[in-house]
Amino acid sequence: MSWEDQKAAAAANNSIKLEEQFVEVSGMKIYKREMVDIGKNATPSGQFLFLHGMKFSSQTWLELGTLNVTASKGYRAVAIDLPGYGKSDKPPSTLDQATFMLELLKAVDMNITKPIIVSPSMSGGYALPLLFQHPEVFAGYIPVAPAGVDQFKDDEYKNNKVFTCSIVGDKDLILGGTATAKFAQMPNGETHTLEDAGHPCYLDQPQEFHKIMYAFAKKVFGA
Repeated sequence: MSWEDQKAAAAANNSIKLEEQFVEVSGMKIYKREMVDIGKNATPSGQFLFLHGMKFSSQTWLELGTLNVTASKGYRAVAIDLPGYGKSDKPPSTLDQATFMLELLKAVDMNITKPIIVSPSMSGGYALPLLFQHPEVFAGYIPVAPAGVDQFKDDEYKNNKVFTCSIVGDKDLILGGTATAKFAQMPNGETHTLEDAGHPCYLDQPQEFHKIMYAFAKKVFGA
């Protein structure tokens, strides 16, 4: 089934509803979008937390159809506007990104049941410090050519056991190759390169991107 067909089927599912609200994190109001399947009383098979790149926001994942389709597959799907983006408050100059992420996970009830965190581009500035300082909070990590990969030593990658699925576009000449090389060093890491795709490869090749993402989720969550 094509990505457009998957989007249409999920959009036609009347039991899937969008919930939007602000949550308090590190003294800031952070905007959250969550797709909820109100027709299911069962516990979700797993949780996804979607971050975003510099030119984007949580709206990107909504418009792409990611939140709808992810919820239709039985997962909890949450996307946020990072500090200073979308509808979220601007961050203070003293903000510690790893601490912010820990508090965010608590605010969105992902501190007990661990999520897969999807982190494109600029959001690597938040996800990577968390990955190396607090790997225990991840069920899995999907880096999409995140910024900041060179700020961490090769040994830090080699010693990190978080299940990781790196996805980049073959036309991303700035961060793609570097990200692939770094995450290939992780003992529980896998790397993927999408053809005819640039830096935001999930926009250029959404069907292949999500196919890889959901296959990884089955490995991590077992469902």
